[in-house]
This record gives sequence, structure tokens and C-alpha cells, in this order.
Amino acid sequence: MIRRSLALTLALALAGCGASLGRFPNRDVVWVDRDTRPFAGPPEGFYSSYSWDGADNAVFRPFAEFWLFETDREALNVNALDEVPNSSWYVNRLSRRLASPEEVARGACADLDDALPGPWRIVGGKPDGANPGFQIVDADGRRYLMKTDGELQQERPGAADVVGALIWHSAGYHVPCNRVVIFDRSMLTLDPEATIERTNGTEEPLTDAAVDEVLEKATRLPDGRFRASVSQFIDGRPVSPWRYHSTWDDDPNDVVPHEHRRDLRAQYILSAWTDHIDARQENTMAAWVGTDDDHGFIRHYMIDFGDCFGIIHAWDDLVDRFGHSGYLDMQHILTDWLTLGLIDRPWFHAEYGAAGVTLGHYDVDRFVPDQWRPGYANNAYDRMTEADAAWMTRIVARFTDEHIRAMVARARFSDPVVSSELTRILIGRRDRILERWLTRLSPLTWPEVREGDEGPRLCMQDVAVWSGIRDARTRRYRARAFAGEPLAEIPTRRARAQDGAEVCVPLPEPDGAREADPAYLVVELTASTADRETTYPARVHLYAFGDGRYRLVGLERPSDAEAPR
Repeated sequence: MIRRSLALTLALALAGCGASLGRFPNRDVVWVDRDTRPFAGPPEGFYSSYSWDGADNAVFRPFAEFWLFETDREALNVNALDEVPNSSWYVNRLSRRLASPEEVARGACADLDDALPGPWRIVGGKPDGANPGFQIVDADGRRYLMKTDGELQQERPGAADVVGALIWHSAGYHVPCNRVVIFDRSMLTLDPEATIERTNGTEEPLTDAAVDEVLEKATRLPDGRFRASVSQFIDGRPVSPWRYHSTWDDDPNDVVPHEHRRDLRAQYILSAWTDHIDARQENTMAAWVGTDDDHGFIRHYMIDFGDCFGIIHAWDDLVDRFGHSGYLDMQHILTDWLTLGLIDRPWFHAEYGAAGVTLGHYDVDRFVPDQWRPGYANNAYDRMTEADAAWMTRIVARFTDEHIRAMVARARFSDPVVSSELTRILIGRRDRILERWLTRLSPLTWPEVREGDEGPRLCMQDVAVWSGIRDARTRRYRARAFAGEPLAEIPTRRARAQDGAEVCVPLPEPDGAREADPAYLVVELTASTADRETTYPARVHLYAFGDGRYRLVGLERPSDAEAPR
């Protein structure tokens, strides 16, 4: 307990979130969380009951938390630049650098070739459920989970698993390599030792008849071949799901309560973008990555995105609500009961689009980003703050139209109309997310001190301009500078827009700044667009050492325009 308390204290000390912190220390920004330190293990996992997890998230936990009266608090695992360090949960990818469409479309896979070497040996199976499948091993010895599409929405489940994994991977999460495969029945061979495990817990030998039973629920192409999705087994030894709340007592590296991790809270944005309504522990996996037989660490994976992009099932009234109301949404139930159902609801207007049943009710017109809801309440999503959402939105802004088209191409839809519609909807929903969360807190990011003709200057990228939701020609910037103890405003020069959606301002040198006694400097940049909005400022914290030398140590995005103190 003492060790855990000390570790949590250290985690809090390293955090540098967007709330006003006074002074940032004169040290390097933390970009790596040391939560991959080996320890003796692996820890004991837990069984995640599908029904209990649903009941707990829909009923018991919301009822219990109603009486806690918990106040909002910012996430704990945030560094001094309002970003999330690399960890066993998250890796900075698009967040820190641009990537080609090919790189984004490759995701966690080694290549873009979806033709797995055959034959594929079936070593296990699970023929029950909406999307039954097999465990297969390809000719190179790689193991996959193969799933069919089921009978309601041919092609969507497998495509969603592929594109969803690509989005989460580029955004920074650990995911499996998922592919859509097209194959002949002759590609499959049955291992004589293979068994199937039924959902009732019984296990029995796997037979050719059972294989054919599963393939009956696979999408069949006009040429007779089958279509399915495969998910390559993740690195490490699967332990169990992980939870969106608390910490894992058996993992000494796990010191930040999961509901207070920004990388988990802000997944709400990705879930809203893709309509990933089934965002709960059932679709996660903790894996033991060992350095030897007895020592390793836990890596946290996101798995199974097959519910994205408009899942439907037989209960139409519930399907119409997906993304707009939870499975058991007491707020909506009580409100509709008290108002006799007279309030106009978005699910009253659910209908299929040009893609028909394949994409269900996945659309742009009814999408309001900050009103989207998953099927079950999610501990981390419930605690997402404006700063958490703005962080992920800056990452979503990095997904260009070309990236989206390249990812959708990996879905291998047989109908080009479906590909076109999914691309259009993803772009439309992305733009609505950007409009909501890049126009309040500052969209200025990635501060950098550069040398210029006029001496050192501070430059930042305006993500609202870079992403195209604001026009550089009508964008205006205001700069202010503060120095000393206490902070007092000092003269600064005009901020100017640069090519590449950047804005730069020459750095003032506070009086008396020297190596032995550096001066504390805060430079504030505010972006605005005429007749639209003036965002809150971005405040960059620096130490000035004299002779034109500066050290950048922090970035704040306050939710007010008051001068820093």
C-alpha cells in the first residue's frame, strides 16, 4: 500500500495538465511513462461475465455513483505540454507526427497484403453467437481469430473490425492486426485435435460439419468464395480484460485510476466518431509481455470493433436509439415518461441511407458530438472533461480525407456505394467533432522555440486552420507576454501567421534574465475568426536565460481569459 501511494504521488507530480499550475519546473517534459518496468508475474486475471458487466454498467454502478457527488477533475496522466506520454496504454503516433495514408491504412499489420499464405489450419472454433468463427494458423505459423459477418449485415462487421482498429491504432492505442480475407473453402484444413467451445461451457471435437455450419453465416460472394475477417493474435500472453475504473492491485505499474486516465476518457471521441456503442471491458485485453519466464509487464489492448458503423439487430426500437441513448438510459426513460413522449428525439428520425442495411442508421445529420452515448455507461467516458476531449480532437484533426479513404479501402466492400458512403459519413462526423472541440479551448498546439530573422520566436500550429474548419485569411491572433514574480505583463511584438497554418511571435527577453537566475516567462496566444469565435488562450511557459536563450517547459489551455498569475 505504501509503495502504491508513493507511486501515485510520483504520477501526480509528473502530471502537467491544462489547469493553472502556477510555475512549471525547469526540467524536460515527460514523454515516457515508466509503467513498462518488469515485475514478477504474470498477475492473475479475472473472468468478465458478459451479463454481469452489462448489468453493472447499466444499473448498479450509475446508481452507486449517484450518491458520491463527485466533482469534475482533470486527468492525471498528462504531461506539461497538455499531452499524454507513451505508456503501456498509449503511444503517440498521429498526435506527434504526420503519417502517409499507406501508413495509416497498414495500422498494426506488417503490410497491406490481405492474402494470408495458405492453407489455413483450423485449430479451434466457436460456432455460436451472431458472429461465429475459428482460430486458424496460416502457412507461416501466425495465429488468427477468424469471424464471419453473420446474417443481418453482410460485410459490415468484418469491415468495422478492420477500419475501427486502424483508427484506434493511428490515434495511439494498442490493437491487433485485423484484415478482411476472401477465400475458397479448400483453403481451410481441419486440425484433428481441434475442438469447439459452446457458449454453455461445453467442449467437443470440431468436425467438418461444424465448420460448414459456421460458414453458412459467412458472406458468400457471387463467385462462390467466402468473405470473413481475421484478427491476428496480439503480442504477449492474454490475461483477461481490463476495467475502465480503479487500478489493478496485482500490477505495481498501474497507479493511475483508470477513470482518471486521459487516454481512456478521450476514447469517447473515437467512439462517437465511429458509433462504437459497445465500449466496455468486454472489448479490452490485458496481455503479459514477458522479458523472461517470470518477469514482464502488462500491455493494454483494445480489441473487437465489430459494432462500429451502424450495427443492427432484430429489435428495431432499440437499434434506432444506438448512439443517442443507452440500452437502459434512465434519464431518457424518465424524461419521456414525464413528458408523455412529446419531446422530439433523434431516434424518431432513424432511417437507412444510400448504403442501405449495411451501414444501418450510421449518419451525419443526426450526429451531435457531445450528446453521443454508448450502449452502457462507461466510467472513464463519464468523467471526460473539455480538456480531454480537445486533446483527442486535435488527434482526430490529423486524419485527413486521404487517410479516411485509405482506411475504408481496407474494408474491401464489394459495393462501391457502401465505400463511398462510409467515407462521406466519417468525414462529416469528423468535421462536426472538430467544430465542437477546436473552437473553445485553444486549438494552438506543438509550441516550439525557433531562430528567425528577428531573433528567437515562439511558433505554434493552429489545428483549426490546418484541418480546414477555419480560413487562414480570416484568422487573427493576439499575443501577450508576462514575466517576473509575481507575473506582470511586459511588451511583446505582434503575432504573425505563417505558412503551414502556423503562427509565430518574437520572444521578449525579460529584464535581468541570466544563466544563474533564469527569468520566468509566459507567452499567451489567442486565436479568433471574425463573426465566429475567439477561443480561450494558449499559454506557453518558458525560462529565459539571457542572450536569446529559452527553455520551453509547459503549455496551458485555460477555460477563461483572465491574465495568468
